Amino acid sequence: MAFRTCEFTVPGPRSRPQPRRHPPTFWRSGRWLLAVVPLLLLVWAEPAQAYTWMIRHGYGGCPTCHADPSGGELLTAYGRVQSDLILRMRYGSDSVSAASSESSSGDFDDFGDFGTEDSGGDSEPAAKEESKPEPEPPPEDEGSSINTSGFLFGAVTMPDALLLGGSFRYMNLYKLGNEDPFDTFPMQMDVYGQVEAGSFRAGASIGAARVPASSPHARAAQVTTGQGEQFNLISRWHWLGFELDPKTLLRAGRINLPFGVRIPEHTMWVREATSTDRESDQQHGIALAYNEAKMRAEGMAILGNYQVNPDRFRERGYALYVEGLLSDALSFGISSKITRARADVVSVAAVTRQAHGPMLRAAFGETLVLLAEADVLVKTNTSLGYVGFVQADILAVQGLHFMLTGEALDGGALDASPKVTGAGKPRFGGWVSANWHFFTHLDFRLDLVARQSDPLTILAQLHLFL
Repeated sequence: MAFRTCEFTVPGPRSRPQPRRHPPTFWRSGRWLLAVVPLLLLVWAEPAQAYTWMIRHGYGGCPTCHADPSGGELLTAYGRVQSDLILRMRYGSDSVSAASSESSSGDFDDFGDFGTEDSGGDSEPAAKEESKPEPEPPPEDEGSSINTSGFLFGAVTMPDALLLGGSFRYMNLYKLGNEDPFDTFPMQMDVYGQVEAGSFRAGASIGAARVPASSPHARAAQVTTGQGEQFNLISRWHWLGFELDPKTLLRAGRINLPFGVRIPEHTMWVREATSTDRESDQQHGIALAYNEAKMRAEGMAILGNYQVNPDRFRERGYALYVEGLLSDALSFGISSKITRARADVVSVAAVTRQAHGPMLRAAFGETLVLLAEADVLVKTNTSLGYVGFVQADILAVQGLHFMLTGEALDGGALDASPKVTGAGKPRFGGWVSANWHFFTHLDFRLDLVARQSDPLTILAQLHLFL
């Protein structure tokens, strides 16, 4: 098995008029950030809530439940227990619920810190001991030495310094009206972990993926070089970190880009158009994350994706976000990203890409959470574009969510090219979704996706996390 990086196939030169270059405008230059960011910093006040719809349960800092300071993937021991307590469905007269969990924890959580070296295993970060007690195990585990929320359903007890996890997602896809409408495939097969030694941390993921040669997904995370539809070894993220203090973490490696609302729907236009999904858009670079009671922020110097060859296609620049609360149930933030590559896969010419915009999370009790993001898109020799989404997450009962999502995209039209839907003209889409967390470590999701210019699509996926 060859452990090299994948390569893009570059099309030959095209016979089209030389595009006109526009002088930088106020929006294209990014100078508007100099005015917006200081104003944003002035309005932060109260402690902030948790990532995405966990805001409804009063949980704040991503580092409390996730190894990644901005959320996603690997869970801490505390995060694993909370996923079992307040995310999965409870059947019958079960006294353990989101309400009971919250009542035992007192006030809502803030953005938190990164804990200490004993934050793994079965214990909770020391910095959180006073504000949030050790969570009670689910009723079925009382009197048992096995906690099913642990790694491999509790079959293996992890040492305090080690976190392990994994995800398996299996997708069934049906596109109405297509000649061959049905497809079925494993969408994710990853294992991942993190080890701590004092202030040092090391984390990595490894997995396998099989996608068509023209697919924009998974290819950028390949470690092996197969370009057909065979399975390839991939690593979405791997990094070394150092905790400068309980609120500040410095990392270097291949890292999730700090930008926007970190939603799991990697095919949502807002994640595709900004190239910031968690599926394969990670980049190599250096990131600094800061989490405290009144704000959270992360910035990353992007050095390029070194799992892509040749070097001229690698994008370099920065990505960052800052976020805080306007009230106990209203979070507001702003993201910014600028990258430049010496060659674009399509046009072969040098290209600069920018994305800047706000994000918002609002809870209306436990029943309803609104998530929203809107970004301005700026690209070399392309008219100004935009992308955004609004999602309403409705909690029917614990463990069963219904989601309504609207999205819009105008990626901008190339100079001297006609305007079409999605490139110079707006394109709209909608999702109707249901997510059932029916057992610990297991959930089932069903999506109906209607988008302009695309066939009506039904997605059904089963997710198991170790």
